[in-house]
Amino acid sequence: MQRSLDLPLLTAQEVAELLRVRPSTVYDAAARGRLPCVKLWQGRRRSVVRFVRGDIERFINSRRTTRP
Repeated sequence: MQRSLDLPLLTAQEVAELLRVRPSTVYDAAARGRLPCVKLWQGRRRSVVRFVRGDIERFINSRRTTRP
């Protein structure tokens, strides 16, 4: 069974814009395992990561609450 790699990948900047936070917050959440990400490779200073749009949408929906 072959899987398609046509996943809509987002950068940390794009995720930050969706969540209205700083990109550093996105990187921190991904590093701590709080935000699902795809680690493409390890760099000297930082890993290169991307985020699957569907994963981010599920993350947002899982955090919905009726309380402010």
